[in-house]
Amino acid sequence: MAALVALSILLYRSAFGTLAFVKGFSIGGVADKLGDDADSVELEIAYSQTKREFGELVSRQVAYIGMLAAAAPLLGLLGTVIGMLDTFESLSQRMQETTSQVSSGVRFALVTTQAGLIVAIPAIFIVQWIRREAQKRQHELAHAEFSVIHKRKGVDQ
Repeated sequence: MAALVALSILLYRSAFGTLAFVKGFSIGGVADKLGDDADSVELEIAYSQTKREFGELVSRQVAYIGMLAAAAPLLGLLGTVIGMLDTFESLSQRMQETTSQVSSGVRFALVTTQAGLIVAIPAIFIVQWIRREAQKRQHELAHAEFSVIHKRKGVDQ
């Protein structure tokens, strides 16, 4: 259970940190960094590089968060298996153990599987939220690139 708690802290810290980064990503500074004397080729390169770096960063983080989310139910299942083994070991040593005592051991063992699923299921939704927000930022970046480059081309001509 301690490993599952540590994993959930790492998972949700990474997920909400990535979500905050994506939602707070500003597209306005790309053209400002180059200044007013930048031509359309330099702007295209800057926007392309920004889009690529943003996409790669978000993609890596989403893959990492997804891996952590996939590991949570497996850790829960591992806890269940360990709990069941302890229950059966106890049963083999004391044959006169009652059904209620065995069922309480099994119930306790299944709590870890439940905890793993409770950690993983919301994380799947957060990953989709991050992807949706990142896609919005990518579209905003493409729109800003189009607008700035066409304004510059109109000024250059």
